[in-house]
Amino acid sequence: MSRKAIVPLLLAVSMAMGLVLGFGLSGGEESNRRPEWEKINQILQYVEQDYVDTISRAKLEDEAISYLLQRLDPHSFYIKEDKLGSINESLNGGFDGIGIQFNFQTDTVYVIKAIPGGPAEAAGLKAGDRLLKANGEVIAGVGKSNEDVMALLKGESGTEVSVTVLRNGAEMSFDVVRGTIALSSVDAAYMLNDTTIYLKLDRFAKNTFDEFNEAIAPFLTQNPTSIVLDLRGNGGGFLDAAVSIADEFLKADLVITYTEGKSRPRTEYMSTSTVSLENLDLSIIVDGYSASASEILAGAMQDHGRAVVYGKRSYGKGLVQEQNEWADGSATRLTVARYYTPLGRSIQRSYDGFSEDLDSLETEKRGGIVPDIEVDRDTAGITWLYAELVHRGWINEFVYEFRDAHLLEDELTFQGFEAEVSDSSILVGMREFLGAKAFAINESEWSRSQAKMSVRLRALLARSLFTDLEYYMITNRADPAVQRIIEAKKNRDV
Repeated sequence: MSRKAIVPLLLAVSMAMGLVLGFGLSGGEESNRRPEWEKINQILQYVEQDYVDTISRAKLEDEAISYLLQRLDPHSFYIKEDKLGSINESLNGGFDGIGIQFNFQTDTVYVIKAIPGGPAEAAGLKAGDRLLKANGEVIAGVGKSNEDVMALLKGESGTEVSVTVLRNGAEMSFDVVRGTIALSSVDAAYMLNDTTIYLKLDRFAKNTFDEFNEAIAPFLTQNPTSIVLDLRGNGGGFLDAAVSIADEFLKADLVITYTEGKSRPRTEYMSTSTVSLENLDLSIIVDGYSASASEILAGAMQDHGRAVVYGKRSYGKGLVQEQNEWADGSATRLTVARYYTPLGRSIQRSYDGFSEDLDSLETEKRGGIVPDIEVDRDTAGITWLYAELVHRGWINEFVYEFRDAHLLEDELTFQGFEAEVSDSSILVGMREFLGAKAFAINESEWSRSQAKMSVRLRALLARSLFTDLEYYMITNRADPAVQRIIEAKKNRDV
């Protein structure tokens, strides 16, 4: 059966949600409506007519539908009309806005990154800027939510927004013309050593397969023998993207995954004869935030003995949702099938719901993909001191202050950065920063945390000056999973 028979999708919203698109569906013909369902309509009419206060029928229906779907399973849900576009945009490969990533620290909005090539970068915004106003409306210190800030900054391509920021103690204003911002699925791709490609995949979006091939193409000319595919934190996305990437590593006519449900017949997704990476050793890294399409890819490679999976047990999301849009512009995502690995493993973690079939399902309660080689996170350097600095936002604050004071040369390269910013210099700077804040340093905890802190500070500095690529080039040198893979390959090659 062709893998194109249907096109399941999986969307990362909190956790990734597999979905298939339904077309031409209506609310059902009156003659086919079961009598017991009339009770719901009768109760809604009764509440609308006789409740003590005036109530919106539309709002009542929205709340009732939302509650009903949420009670079915962890991934069926209802989408109001005004939320549908924002939910879909990460998988569509882009959105209209100014092109920044930001976060909140103590009611202050920090720019984490101006997306390369985006309107914000072109206008002059940069990481570390503190957003104060957008079109004259105050953002900082007034309790704005993440959604509030996005609503002010996003807008139709070609429209303009005036943004006021605080930089080095001075207010600066920028007029930014919104544009269409491309979201890349590939966070980083580079040669870990002479023979190994490393690729960090953030999501499975519409353009992921093309981006994957474009990212690794330059390195294939260097005669690599292996590739590390890092799926940590990847909550999923389009199933078709995961299937296409899996196809690159498999011989023809192998099952990659299959889906099946009460009203959905078994549909298999098969590998083709277009394999191009068959001769590369494959290592995959997963963690508790790797879900859905990530688990399909890792599970297929594991079942066929095509890859060694490292890390921690993955999330355990093995349900497929069907998306239907309704006449009022709202949408539902209803679980219609489960997906399985080639050997028939259901990776869905257990859950409570209304289904009468749940008790008979032979699913492992924790679900997920269990790594072939478990690798724990390095928590040795996480002390109260370290956690407190992260919580107060002082790690990021120091990074931007240090960068602006020492590292704003126009011609600074990553190689120059590596030579100029040593572990010792960054830690001395951090101690001076904490001293200026009259923060008492626990020397015992500082000693335990300094190695981890140095890596984080240098990586964040590199990201603020360059891209995500340089961030991962630094963090991977101390990453337990990456280093375990490198060591394993050395031992095999001996």
